[in-house]
Amino acid sequence: MKYILKFTPEIILFLFILLFISFKDPYHAWDRVINSDGKGYYAYLPAIFIYHDLQFKFVEQYETQYYPSNKSVFKEFRNEAGDRNVDKYFPGMAIVWLPFFLGGHLFAYLELFPMDGYSLPYQFAIALSALFFLWLGARCLRKLLLLFGSNEKTAAFITFVITLGTNLIFFTIVEGSMTHVYSFALITCFALSTFKLFHDYKPKWFTLSLFLFLLITLIRPTNALVIMLAPFMAGDLKTFSSTIKNVLSSKCNIIWGVILCLVFLLIPLILWNVQTGRWLVYTYGNEKLNFFRPNILQILFSFNRGWFVYTPVAFLSLFGLIGLFRQSRFRFYWLLGFLLAFIYIVSCWWVWYYASKCGQRIFIDIYLVVAILLLYLYNAMGSRSWKRFLTSILIILTALNIFQFYQHAKWIYPPSIISGKIFWDSFLSITKKARVYLPEEGIVRTQSCFNDLEKDMGWMNAATRTGELFHCGSWSSRTDKNYPYGIGLDVMADSLFVTGNRIVQVSGWVYTPGERTESSLVVDFQAGSVSKSYNPFYMEDFAVPNKWTYFESAFYVPENLPERSSIKIYFFNPSSKRAFYIDDLKIDFISFKDEPDFKKIEGVILPVQ
Repeated sequence: MKYILKFTPEIILFLFILLFISFKDPYHAWDRVINSDGKGYYAYLPAIFIYHDLQFKFVEQYETQYYPSNKSVFKEFRNEAGDRNVDKYFPGMAIVWLPFFLGGHLFAYLELFPMDGYSLPYQFAIALSALFFLWLGARCLRKLLLLFGSNEKTAAFITFVITLGTNLIFFTIVEGSMTHVYSFALITCFALSTFKLFHDYKPKWFTLSLFLFLLITLIRPTNALVIMLAPFMAGDLKTFSSTIKNVLSSKCNIIWGVILCLVFLLIPLILWNVQTGRWLVYTYGNEKLNFFRPNILQILFSFNRGWFVYTPVAFLSLFGLIGLFRQSRFRFYWLLGFLLAFIYIVSCWWVWYYASKCGQRIFIDIYLVVAILLLYLYNAMGSRSWKRFLTSILIILTALNIFQFYQHAKWIYPPSIISGKIFWDSFLSITKKARVYLPEEGIVRTQSCFNDLEKDMGWMNAATRTGELFHCGSWSSRTDKNYPYGIGLDVMADSLFVTGNRIVQVSGWVYTPGERTESSLVVDFQAGSVSKSYNPFYMEDFAVPNKWTYFESAFYVPENLPERSSIKIYFFNPSSKRAFYIDDLKIDFISFKDEPDFKKIEGVILPVQ
């Protein structure tokens, strides 16, 4: 058994490979590995090695060729610096990815894929890098726990909990081009090498620790705070001070230290100078840390990606501070100081929830702290029964996290800002729900139409009314091969709205017998009986077979819609075999404030041009 436990990181890697195969499909435009912020981190590599263009004019090319045409996953990482463009992200990830990028480049050449930096070999190369660093982080974490006095079983179990019981799983499998799995691995490796520096002094541990620290900082500068973990790894003031003296007394250490610092400092300076002609540039534009407006409670406890709400394992680990306090006051104060400083700094970012999915992503980087605190929590429990109880709780929380990973991977939790209502609507749900959460503070006026199908109200396709199946009352609308167009409404748009920022929201109940439906809700904006914007909302993912299902959907009205235009709202069922039923249909014509915050609300469908 002890021999098997040594291969815990490899077992975890195998599980993650299975999860990748099950949940990720880089062949599809909307599911590429190089995505979101990762596009900006990665762009340095094709810019330098393929396009020779650090103004990144090739962005539109790869977006058109490899990503959805509706720009649903478009990421603009270019900020203006005078009359030039600059990549707002630091280049640390490009250094990390360089060997994987070159491997993908070679594979593209051998297998005759386009050597453009974004074809499938490059996508899979970045996926491989995420899995490799997940394995590396797990391996270093297990070793670090053993150095802190853990036995093999506890070290293996805690390593499983950190990798499968937190949102590290999501940011390795689904969003593997974000920085977090890499920062987690590098910071854990830094902690391991620093521990060895203080307890088994050799010059190589200093060089490795400094190299890792500089790379960590070049990926995400706020993570330079991990330097505060060095005294914690030392364990006491005497060990810390004597080791620092040994380091500074060696000319070789000082020379290597200066060389490494200069190299890592020059990399961003040279890139900024090439891009803008200036040596120092703040690349993030208006995105800043506001030190006078921390959002500590929100970043920890908010339903909108609060760390402890979505990663309760982290909250439970805090009780390990009690055991740490009893064992070492020196380590307790340094670790507590690091946690407080880290939480404060990251909560000051202008968008404190970091547009995260599957919980708060910014804390993934320091999950070695969660692991160490869990170890101290185990050590603080005297009896075996209490340890078994803690193990049971951690197993339950890990299972919950894996389930929530499934929910986020399948978009059961929406990508929009999550309120308490949205959270509880999605909690423990295994199917995606069609819901729209519109900010009430932006609504100027709502004009509503409702049809319960109990009588002919003059709506479109009234012949589809049937009494054979219904949600409420005695009637519904049935669509089938004889009547493919269901109940609907045809109205003139001019008198429905009072602002230029206009939304049509449709809600009601639908029923599909037996199998998933091919039906869709259609909102068609027309001028002179000619369609200007045809917008389908497919029911396949939302209508639960053999069950009346409530749905909501919302559509922006095109801004350039001519006067005297009409809006046609109806259901379309192309199936020649399966019927589809609609009941209690409500249509809201909503006028929103003409303000930027309400121009692109998450979940509201932009008009097809």
